[in-house]
Amino acid sequence: MRKIDVLILLMLLPMLCGCRLKRPESVLSPKKMEQFLYDYHMAQAIGQDLPQNEKYTTGAYVDWAYKRNNITKEEFERSLIWYTRYPKELSKIYKRLSNRIDDEYKAVSKSLSQIEKKSFSIQSGDSVDLWYLDRTALLNTSAYMNKLTYHINRDTTFYKGDTVCLGLYGTFVSVDSVVSQYAHISLSAYYDDGITTADTVIRSSGLVSLSVVLDTAKTLSNISGAVSYLDYTDNRNALLILSDMELMRYHEKAVPDTVSTAESQVSSAEL
Repeated sequence: MRKIDVLILLMLLPMLCGCRLKRPESVLSPKKMEQFLYDYHMAQAIGQDLPQNEKYTTGAYVDWAYKRNNITKEEFERSLIWYTRYPKELSKIYKRLSNRIDDEYKAVSKSLSQIEKKSFSIQSGDSVDLWYLDRTALLNTSAYMNKLTYHINRDTTFYKGDTVCLGLYGTFVSVDSVVSQYAHISLSAYYDDGITTADTVIRSSGLVSLSVVLDTAKTLSNISGAVSYLDYTDNRNALLILSDMELMRYHEKAVPDTVSTAESQVSSAEL
């Protein structure tokens, strides 16, 4: 190599190094982020496969993922925010993750059978947050990662006329501008002889709020619902981040003035 070429290379080297993406020390490395997300999604998937009367234990599976990787929820959420700012980096992680989950789902399901289950009981009070799953979730189009469901059976703390409100913030992330952004979100009150449902479709990032008022003439069976992320192109580079999830139950006298059920988001069916 000529001396002039070496000099040019030495001059360009700082510029080339400066173009590399610098990850803060407080942010999980791609390898550690991938491993945690792997355990996290496995825990959620196994929880979703539980019988309806055992779904409240899903939170214990998610807690296992944090303990296994020796990280906190705060560390994960801080890292997730950083990776969301750089969707190409997050896309690389999810591409590897999706393939890994598809290949190893059944085997890992057996290994997670040792997770200890936590008990869950609904508290009394005029205003109670019923959400029992992790408040942050990530969905994409993989068969095991495209849906989040929740289910709470009736107990003595539910009164006829109560208002139940689902709230969350959805963030669509994609490195491809042509990928469709489409998610269906639902909240349903099931009775012995009917159902009341509030649902909506979101196509952009933002706050989502749904609510239903429990029928005063019927006996409640359970509160259930789901968030389904749909992308008919099956693009693994796109995902939906759910955060700040809550499911509030208000007794009639405690319903905030801001809580309302939009007619455009509600449908009722008598069975």
